[in-house]
Amino acid sequence: MSRTRNTFRNIIWGSIGKLVTIVLPFVTRTIMIYTMGMQYVGLGSLFTSLLQVLNLAELGIGSALVFSMYRPIAENDNEKICSLLNFYRKSYHIIGTIILCCGFFVLPFLNFLVADDIPQGISLHILFIIYLFNNVLGYFLFAYYNSLFVAHQRTDITSKISMGLNCLSSILQIIILICFGNYYVYVLVIPMITCLNNLCIVKLAKKYFPQYVCRGNIDKNEKRELTFKVGGMLFQKLGNVILTSVDSIVISAFLGLKILGIYNGYYYIITSLMGFLGIVQAALIPAVGNAIVTQDKEKNYVNFRKFHMMYCWIVIWWSSCLLSLYQPFIRLWQGEENMLTNVSVMLFVVYFFLYKVGDICWVFREAVGLWWQGKFVPLISSVVNLILNIYLVQKIGLPGIIISTIVSIFFVNMPFGGWVLFKHYFCSKKKYVHYLLTQYTYMGMMFVTAGLTWWICNFVQGVGIGALLIKMIICIIFPNLFLLAFNFRNPNFKLALQFILQSSPERLKSYIFKRKKK
Repeated sequence: MSRTRNTFRNIIWGSIGKLVTIVLPFVTRTIMIYTMGMQYVGLGSLFTSLLQVLNLAELGIGSALVFSMYRPIAENDNEKICSLLNFYRKSYHIIGTIILCCGFFVLPFLNFLVADDIPQGISLHILFIIYLFNNVLGYFLFAYYNSLFVAHQRTDITSKISMGLNCLSSILQIIILICFGNYYVYVLVIPMITCLNNLCIVKLAKKYFPQYVCRGNIDKNEKRELTFKVGGMLFQKLGNVILTSVDSIVISAFLGLKILGIYNGYYYIITSLMGFLGIVQAALIPAVGNAIVTQDKEKNYVNFRKFHMMYCWIVIWWSSCLLSLYQPFIRLWQGEENMLTNVSVMLFVVYFFLYKVGDICWVFREAVGLWWQGKFVPLISSVVNLILNIYLVQKIGLPGIIISTIVSIFFVNMPFGGWVLFKHYFCSKKKYVHYLLTQYTYMGMMFVTAGLTWWICNFVQGVGIGALLIKMIICIIFPNLFLLAFNFRNPNFKLALQFILQSSPERLKSYIFKRKKK
């Protein structure tokens, strides 16, 4: 039960922290749109994407190290954890140096990545150096201590730190935008908050885990095993970066900063939702990793089915909300002049669903450590996406960027990503075929649920806040009713419901079971 309790605690605090990190930056972005213009929003998106590409040097060492900590933590082998932490520190110092050198190599080519005019008085090179410094700072300033909280399923602690510092960051940036309107000072807040965040993490790590210090060395076999896992993670990371970050770079290079800023508004909403789902993933990975070590495959397969059911329910529900609420919300937020077409909106909804519907499969692969076995899947997907990106953006513009990602996920990630887990861990072709059929069934549910919800929302007249609130109420109620109608006889739904009831607070459980007895 401690594993379940830690999972729910991490999800709750992670969700609260994520809500803060969405609302305050949302306010900051809104102020920037109306005080400085959409091009500045596009600049921030471009630099963030560039630095994500440079972060490939990290190679997934963090994920591999956290995975290697599960067993020594379960066995109370403190010396092993200390040696892993020391290896992590040395690796991060090397990685930070590599990223810094790569960043300076990119500097002369920055002007080729912007199709239109740069805002007056802005130097791309100075801004990029500030973003680069912020990126490198974490590698030299105790970021490796965060792995202890992840491996011990206590990410709720780091979520509280991030929540407080993100509040401070957004408040400072809002004041700077309103009072000074200086983009350079606005950007300088970012590395300052990164520095404070890492210092707080190391202080709390020494408080909660005083038994762990950076000392000792891992043996050659362990280093070889970590290298093997990191090699697999390189392909995973490379594929993920090209699948997501390169989109912004291509838009900036071919369509300009303003289009990138408008696109980023829609993408911001999707990434915000993905952020909440990412909290669930981050909370589940240590719990699943612990279960992999302590339970048999059949029990873990039951866990997979119930988690997949619960997760896909949320993804379908949120996809339905996106289709009905996207345009009304963007109209109120960014203005009608900064809206995309309805075709782009439908493509965004499909993109969101396909990108997230396979997450539980990814969680189990991450917990098992199947990075090397599935190394070519994200690489092939990213190559398909990049080629289609460059071709379609010149033929049909912005929709081509979204279509490229949809095609690569549907034809590569979805079928072959699941195959890796079911071949190398569950060892069952029959279960794999059932998984694929389940995925396509959920896709059909998404189209029907989202379409019916959109049809009902169209009866609401008006474009103001009142109409948006009514549509939000419809989106809370009707998609869940449709999903309940589709799934109430589904055995996976029964597993999920049982899990929720067993994990709920004791008072609620006693109330429910008392009502049943009556």
